[in-house]
Amino acid sequence: MGTSKHLTNDILFALKHVSEVFPIGKFQGIGRKLGGAYNFNIKIATNKGEFVVRILNHSNTVEHLQYVQKALAVLTEKGVPVLNPVLTEKGDSFVFYDDKLLQVTPYVRGESFQCLPKQVSASARMLCAFHQAIQHPEPGPKPAWSFYRSSDYYTDALEQMKNLPGIPSYQHYKAEKLAEQIEESWEQSQKNLPDAVIHGDWHFWNQLYQANEVSSIMDFDFIQQGKRIHDIAYSLWAIYILLPEHSKAFDELFIKQYVGLTDEEVAILPTAIARVGMFFLCQSAYSINPEEKWRKHYRRQLPLIEWLLSEESRRFRELIRGKDENVVSSKDESGKLD
Repeated sequence: MGTSKHLTNDILFALKHVSEVFPIGKFQGIGRKLGGAYNFNIKIATNKGEFVVRILNHSNTVEHLQYVQKALAVLTEKGVPVLNPVLTEKGDSFVFYDDKLLQVTPYVRGESFQCLPKQVSASARMLCAFHQAIQHPEPGPKPAWSFYRSSDYYTDALEQMKNLPGIPSYQHYKAEKLAEQIEESWEQSQKNLPDAVIHGDWHFWNQLYQANEVSSIMDFDFIQQGKRIHDIAYSLWAIYILLPEHSKAFDELFIKQYVGLTDEEVAILPTAIARVGMFFLCQSAYSINPEEKWRKHYRRQLPLIEWLLSEESRRFRELIRGKDENVVSSKDESGKLD
């Protein structure tokens, strides 16, 4: 323990305050800063053990945090290994301190993702269990920020970048046409796609593993009701963009281990993955340097998007269609929707 000299006084006071309002024991010391791009996460020690203090992003809302708490309770009851926050004596999963929103979780030990096929399979099975745990989700507050956006997001972002001098007009035109194609297919599919409580940021590095099985699921800032295919598409997008050297093996493993895709989900999955790639390209509009961000994501995302929407993705489509035993109709024998 010993990173306190790198922290400002307001954060130091906040870290010490949590031991006064959460039942975690007497504060003893500050450890290292942990990963996480959305919140500030730091390890602390008390006489009862090790914990993680999360100084939450200012865009978090009380209503969404309460919604997440209820979802985690259901997931825990169903045996899904989610990382639950420590509750105060009043039963709250967070407290305010000055202008900061604070949350505490136990510090959980486990193996990080080691790019192993068994971990990929385990992640897919766990995502399936996550979705099945809350079969009939109640509408709840949306997170203030999300990777799961409406069609207006894509239109508005591209319009905002239309006349930027550093973005070639032919690139913008191509992206605009691809976005239109993606959104038309996505909107037409909506009524037939199953809803679920979606994680919103499901990838291998948001999980811990033991013996190559998922032992803990983390980071629930983007939980909301949505189409479960988004979580599956987001996971596959991460494979294609972040693990390209393993993509041909890992995409097959992931798809085969997620049991229960409907025919409608199988049909829209390539488009749903392309939609995630288009999200990151459109996010350039809100960058400090949108032209530079565009160049980076145009190089990374456009080849994947075009492949997914073209005949060259035949292997991918055949791969999905090939798991007949895992594809189900969206209707039961009585003709009623599941």
